[in-house]
Amino acid sequence: MRKTIIIPFFTLLSFTATAQSDNGATADLKKVVTHKVSAKEKKHYNYFCANAIVTMADGTAKPIRDVKVGEKVKTCHRGKSVATEVKQVEVYHNPNAALTAVYLRPVNEEVARETWPLVPALLLEATPYHQVQTNKGNKTMKQLSKNDVLYHYEPETGEVSSWKVGIVQTNARKVETAYNLTTEDGSYLIGNVLVSNN
Repeated sequence: MRKTIIIPFFTLLSFTATAQSDNGATADLKKVVTHKVSAKEKKHYNYFCANAIVTMADGTAKPIRDVKVGEKVKTCHRGKSVATEVKQVEVYHNPNAALTAVYLRPVNEEVARETWPLVPALLLEATPYHQVQTNKGNKTMKQLSKNDVLYHYEPETGEVSSWKVGIVQTNARKVETAYNLTTEDGSYLIGNVLVSNN
């Protein structure tokens, strides 16, 4: 009789120890999962609205939502336009981050007015963390200030001109679907303004 009492007692001890170690493992797993989820939530995605205009390699333009992998788009190097291949198209449904709007004006506005009497401001919209190429290197949209200059491709002349940041408007608007391209070169043109992939 003592034997039958001792065996279940040791079995119970063993079961309790296993349950405790399982609970410890579950707690560790929860920590890992929570950490991963938190890290994922904090990741900064980069995208443009669906109708942002991409300049294709042949000079035509199309909304970013219509650009396909394998197509060639324009980018700029050392003041000259070159073609680069689209390697990936990223689509975001109901993205969390609101777009930041940046309004640009020609650096030499008086000279520009000789060509265009009414020089409109260029509008560039992207997530706050999307990088653009400036005269001081890559910067995120939210880091831009009035001292920064961005580059604009002029389709009529094929030349690249300098445009200064005028106004930066954070939380400009939210979109239901957004897009980003990854190109072979690492950059492309949105609204003829030079932007980086990430």
